[in-house]
Amino acid sequence: MDRIHDIIERLRQTNRYVLAALLFLVWMLTLADVDLLRMVKTHAERNDIETKMEEHRQRIAELEGDLEQLSTDPSAKERHAREAYYMHKPNEDVFVYR
Repeated sequence: MDRIHDIIERLRQTNRYVLAALLFLVWMLTLADVDLLRMVKTHAERNDIETKMEEHRQRIAELEGDLEQLSTDPSAKERHAREAYYMHKPNEDVFVYR
């Protein structure tokens, strides 16, 4: 019992503002709904999603350029059909190298 009274007396003597700040930090770092650990994880996920979005935007731009070329150049259509779908002319052999 004397130890408990000593602890209570020490708490009364400490600065209440420091104690409140420590309790607030413990609360915000671990116990709150929006704690620091969750915020860091969410920020990392957001960065990953943004980089994937940028990669998809670049891929879309490449595909739009290819589509524009296919719609204007007849030889590009033939090249695409031969490369992507292995189409060939009659009496012609197709060899696929990978």
